[in-house]
Amino acid sequence: MNGITTEELMDCWEASARRYDAAALSQLWASVPPGLRLPRLSPGTVPERYRGGFAGDGRSYPAVDVSGLPGPMGQEVTWCIFLIIELGGRVQMPGTVMLARRLTEITADRGAGAARSLMELPARTWLREIPLAVHRRRGKLPAPSSVLQMRQVLLRFLWLLDLAYDTRPWWQRESWHPVEDHRVPVRQHEPLGRQAIHFHRITAPWLRRAAQWHGKVALETGVLRWSTLNQRVFALTVLDAFLAGAGVSEPRLDADPARVRQLMMDFLGHVRASRASRGPTKGQRVSPAHAKTVLVHVEQFYLFMHDHKDAAAAATGEPGWAALGAGHGGFYRTRELPRPARRDPGLDIIGDTAMTTIMAGIGQLGEKPVTAAWMTRRRCGS
Repeated sequence: MNGITTEELMDCWEASARRYDAAALSQLWASVPPGLRLPRLSPGTVPERYRGGFAGDGRSYPAVDVSGLPGPMGQEVTWCIFLIIELGGRVQMPGTVMLARRLTEITADRGAGAARSLMELPARTWLREIPLAVHRRRGKLPAPSSVLQMRQVLLRFLWLLDLAYDTRPWWQRESWHPVEDHRVPVRQHEPLGRQAIHFHRITAPWLRRAAQWHGKVALETGVLRWSTLNQRVFALTVLDAFLAGAGVSEPRLDADPARVRQLMMDFLGHVRASRASRGPTKGQRVSPAHAKTVLVHVEQFYLFMHDHKDAAAAATGEPGWAALGAGHGGFYRTRELPRPARRDPGLDIIGDTAMTTIMAGIGQLGEKPVTAAWMTRRRCGS
């Protein structure tokens, strides 16, 4: 779930209203090997090839007991465990064991009205119900470390299920993750291929859909690589926030073509004056190189949409893209973009003192190391 905060992710899940799909779950369950369709899952109960996928030896904690869960929920938990191992991950047993217990208690307490699937309740509701279930039985809340472990496992499961229950074309999803969706066209051995790209932070639907379609075409044609697309999506989140503040709500940016140029010059000033929100330079004004990267990505995005405006309008369902004009084919003129500071040439000059030291030892270059055996042979005349 890299690239997006937990709170943002839960907001997106609630907005999407994705729910349990019996037909989809039937297909997921069919992919689970018979040897894993067990009431209790641990290194000691599963086939040998899956034992390494559990974090631990199985002796310091019990198995994951799914026998008390409603049928669909038990299948979902089992499928998530299988998929995590299949993708090369490891199931964190303490958190998973505790989560299965709490889910069993919550559904038992609710009786006939209990959720039968993990997807029938929002993530925040599950996270609120888990400590309450412990309190009902023990009279006290669980330890914060236990809650954190269960939270991490639950969100991982919901992430996988949300992707699995989403039947839209891959490029229309708000999160792209090549590891869990092999339809995403990335290069073989993509260095950053385990990182997801999230479109959630682009709040304007017309801009988010366009960014997704542009990303699809760019990856399929090789115009952009995965890491570069990630940078472009980030730049569009910056543009999105700026446009929201400026009250812009359409692809043309302004009905008057003459005002588009002024708006984008205002955007240039906004980017140059922005400050880093994280990292070692947090709170400091962003560097000219960073500002230029954001501005160039936004300009290149609009150039692409201008050159493919009719196809863009059809693919995104937003007719405003077809109305782009010449002013959208390039926002900035020569020397208007920030210029990164040049490297100080003095850093490439060797000082007089350093040069004297180097020249004093120049005769030693290429000599073999002097060993005790070599000195002995010299003294013996051999």
